[in-house]
Amino acid sequence: MKGRSKFLILSLVAVAGVAHADEFRLTVTNLGPQPLSPLFFSAGDSTFNIFDVGGSSSLGIKKIAEGGDTSSMLDIATAAGSHSGTFGVLGAAPLGPGGERSLVFNTTSAHGYFSFAAMLGKTNDGFIGESFSSQGLNLYSGSTPTGFSFLVTGARAWDAGTENNTQNAADLGFLGGSGNPAETGGNDHIRVHAGVINGVGDSWDQMPAWSTDTELARITVTPVPEPATMAALGMGALALLRRRRKNA
Repeated sequence: MKGRSKFLILSLVAVAGVAHADEFRLTVTNLGPQPLSPLFFSAGDSTFNIFDVGGSSSLGIKKIAEGGDTSSMLDIATAAGSHSGTFGVLGAAPLGPGGERSLVFNTTSAHGYFSFAAMLGKTNDGFIGESFSSQGLNLYSGSTPTGFSFLVTGARAWDAGTENNTQNAADLGFLGGSGNPAETGGNDHIRVHAGVINGVGDSWDQMPAWSTDTELARITVTPVPEPATMAALGMGALALLRRRRKNA
């Protein structure tokens, strides 16, 4: 019986170290004045790049930035096959200031680069997001799951370059508008958003403003169970094993 107990305890230590090594919890916290649309995310390889700062917006980014619609980005991820890895959408409705939501997903170190995008809900075509080329957020150190915590400030709020920033109700989805023609004249590219401009358009006062240092959101991805939890579980099992040996 003592031998069996020893086997069970040693098995517990092994499971504590590897059972959920590739399971992660994604948490999005809205820190800023703007509502955020449901968030598209992916954990893919280095070839799956959802946007380039300075480049043109894909249909996926355009639909997210103008109306919070993730369907086209999901189509893009599906078409990318194994390169996009694990992908999905967090939330089914806008996330208001001060709100938080999370989910659990699985991936591997071969698909460890994390990307995301969500609309800044009260803008023409503003969004927050990071891609492989813009930030290269990695969920692993080598083959060890580490996760990350990323603070999104106004300096990394993006303009998709797909719609003129009229700030008019007729062009703003949150006020029932239907959008307007794409930007032209060299402005139709992804760039840092200039923010809400006072006095421009008929609805600027209903669009919460931000500055470059405004904290807009925090994106946190942590291994499940977290490394500290796994270590504590393993140490507890070893302590129990030592106690049993001493009393044997």
